[in-house]
Amino acid sequence: MANESFLAQLWATIESRKAVGGPEKSYTRELLGNPSKARKKVAEEAHEVNEAHQALLAGHDTKDHLAQEAADLIYHLFVVLASADVTPSEVYSVLESRHGQRPRRT
Repeated sequence: MANESFLAQLWATIESRKAVGGPEKSYTRELLGNPSKARKKVAEEAHEVNEAHQALLAGHDTKDHLAQEAADLIYHLFVVLASADVTPSEVYSVLESRHGQRPRRT
């Protein structure tokens, strides 16, 4: 069964694609070389998560499909973060600092 430690492994794989001497051809390397395409994929995958969630709540989709779309979103988000040298640890720190804070009013 997969667990959260896999996210660290995924991050390491993405970072390895940035490294000199990494695989010449890979989808991740292609996205890292074209941040605009990576950002578009994040937007596309976020939309697909939204669609799958709505369909699931309406009884027209499965949890598995929503999980697949969420996995795509997380992967593409990690690629965008890596392209900007923002680490998951930095994101986790922001989440941790917000934990327990009162919601902001807009």
